[in-house]
Amino acid sequence: MQMIDVIPQPESAMNVIRDYWNIALRRKWLVASAVALCLGAAWLYCMVSPKLYRSETLILVEEQKIPESYVQGVVEHNLEQRLFVIQKEILSRPLLTEIVNEFQLYPAEIKKDGIDSAVNQLANAIRVELLANPPRGSSLRAALDAFTISVIHEDPGTAMLVASRIASKFIEQNVKSREEIAEGTSQFLDSEVLSAQRELENKEDEISQFKATHMGELPQQIEANLRALDRLQSELNTVNENMQRLSDRLALVKKGIEEYKRFGRTNVVLGAAHEPDPLFRRLGELREKLAKLRAEFWDRYPDVVVTKDELLKVEQELVEVYGPDVIKPGQKPLDPYLQDLRKQESELKSELAVLKGRQRSLYEERTNYVKRVDRAPAVEQELLILQRDYENMKNNYRALLDKRLNARVAENLEKRQQGAQFRIIDPANFPRAPEKPNRRFIMLAALMFGLVGGFFIAVTQEQLNPQFRYPEDIERVLGPQVLAMIPDFRVSNGRPAWSKLLPASQATGNGINGDHDPIDIRALTWKRLKAGYGTGLYDDFVVKTSPASLVAEQYRVAATRLASMRSKERSTIVTVSSAVKGEGKTTTVINLGYTLARDLGKRTVLIDCDFKCSGLQRYAETTVDQGYQGLADCLRDRLDVQTCLMRMGDAPCWILPVGNADSAGNELLRTERLASTFEELREKFDYILVNSPPILPLADMNVLAAHADILLLVVRAGSTPRRIVRHALNTLKIDIPVHVILNAVGGQLLPYYMTDYRQPAHV
Repeated sequence: MQMIDVIPQPESAMNVIRDYWNIALRRKWLVASAVALCLGAAWLYCMVSPKLYRSETLILVEEQKIPESYVQGVVEHNLEQRLFVIQKEILSRPLLTEIVNEFQLYPAEIKKDGIDSAVNQLANAIRVELLANPPRGSSLRAALDAFTISVIHEDPGTAMLVASRIASKFIEQNVKSREEIAEGTSQFLDSEVLSAQRELENKEDEISQFKATHMGELPQQIEANLRALDRLQSELNTVNENMQRLSDRLALVKKGIEEYKRFGRTNVVLGAAHEPDPLFRRLGELREKLAKLRAEFWDRYPDVVVTKDELLKVEQELVEVYGPDVIKPGQKPLDPYLQDLRKQESELKSELAVLKGRQRSLYEERTNYVKRVDRAPAVEQELLILQRDYENMKNNYRALLDKRLNARVAENLEKRQQGAQFRIIDPANFPRAPEKPNRRFIMLAALMFGLVGGFFIAVTQEQLNPQFRYPEDIERVLGPQVLAMIPDFRVSNGRPAWSKLLPASQATGNGINGDHDPIDIRALTWKRLKAGYGTGLYDDFVVKTSPASLVAEQYRVAATRLASMRSKERSTIVTVSSAVKGEGKTTTVINLGYTLARDLGKRTVLIDCDFKCSGLQRYAETTVDQGYQGLADCLRDRLDVQTCLMRMGDAPCWILPVGNADSAGNELLRTERLASTFEELREKFDYILVNSPPILPLADMNVLAAHADILLLVVRAGSTPRRIVRHALNTLKIDIPVHVILNAVGGQLLPYYMTDYRQPAHV
């Protein structure tokens, strides 16, 4: 039957902190050793390290004596922006080299690596900082423009002299450099003014050339161009109208010519001079008739001959009337009416050609003006850019003139020492106490490093040797199913921890049928003490002394699950063991067996097979002397098992103690009598719980596992390393189901639904 496992609540931040705190407590001597080692090393370093003294001088930045509204000095008043430059000036190599040579500093470094090494060492010893707060007893305000120059050295006198000399040299060089800057600024501005003047003149020439190049496209000429476009458009409209009129007249003449040729009709609208001669029409008809006859007949055909004669007669008449030129070979006869029409056609074509030429010229001229108008915005933009550059150059030129004047005034200001000045207001002091090493800081850092390092080592050791804490840890690593999580009920502050889970009124006994039988725990404990068995009942027998507690409830969960696995079997042998000693297997056997008997009504016997460390006999309620008999006597002397059993109260639960194990337990377990003993017990009991020795130290477990139906492995939460438990299971060569009891689970690891639930008080 598949059982549903108890899934613990996910770890919270507080649980993680508690876990790490428990790790630190378990390995507190390791942490203390790391702290002691770090503190000792820090103290030794403070004793042997050289002492360094720092001397400091305060420099004030004074404002210039002439107001800034009159003239701007060379030195800027924002000291924070100038601090970087000041640092570079003070740490400059020429100044530091002069200081090293003057005071003969670092002779060993100079002899070994040269002057550069000494200069670098002096630069590392100098510190330039802004004045954050005024010195004690000073009347200076907090926002004072001042900075400090400090030097650290092994000799306090040398530190004071070097700091004082650096401050004075810096002020001297600063005054000289400001004068040079003022003179250089004036010379630079003179050259810039001349350059700006030349550029301004060149820009004026460029603007003039641009206007000459783009004449007609300038912004001020746009209106004239638009008027010219209007005029050209008017002329163009007139030309188009004339061309249209001539085109219509030409079309009419061509139509008249075509009608006269085809039909002989004249058009009065064309203004013909006279009507055409009928002979011309007759001549045309005869020529057409002759052409048709020749197409059908030969030349001597009578009709052809008659037509030729008539045609010749008409031609002669036309020659007589109009002359010999009227009819030419291969041409049509000349007609005065047609000739007049053709003359009109020719004249109209000539006039139309002249108008087309005028139209083209007007179109070209208009296109030219349109281009001017279209290019006007671009030309205007370019001209604006040129004029803007010209104005900028003019403004720049004027500004340079003003700056040149101010530079000359500033030059005179610096030469007369009227500008901003640096002044020493607090000379270098003689240091009394060393600055390095900082013993307080070093010892505090060593303490913190020791705590962190020791804690890190402790956590690392815990991680390298992990333990089981949750059921899923066991199922993920080992695979067996976890029957229950047993809370830790070890004695804390003289009182069982599990007793805090319930009111005192609920710490009562519980019968098989649920009847509450109050138990005087003190009297029962005293009875056990008199019998010589210690206080085991009070400490471990939780299901008897506090049946309503959370611990007892978890034992009932384990018993219920165990019973459901073998519900159809007549009898079940459960071997309870652990990987090593101290996991709580004996406590598990007594509480689980008593729960099976009392709460589930199963006839149960508890067999103690741990010959090296027996303990089940102390839970029997009948007092026995030192010569009691048990399993060893049954195996060695073949005694009846029934005579060696001890009853546990009213519940159907008995104990078979170890007895007198004079010889080695492993030899007794190998006897054939052990198998017959188990078979005999199967006939009388439903559950046989075997308290076996640990797996790893002894070989007894290999023998007992062969007779078992279920192996119940007890694992102590947060204690037994995983590798040991895994190794213990690997040493057993068994094919029976393996289940786990996770014992001694801390309160912070229990799921919320286990700790929050409370059973109501009995009424």
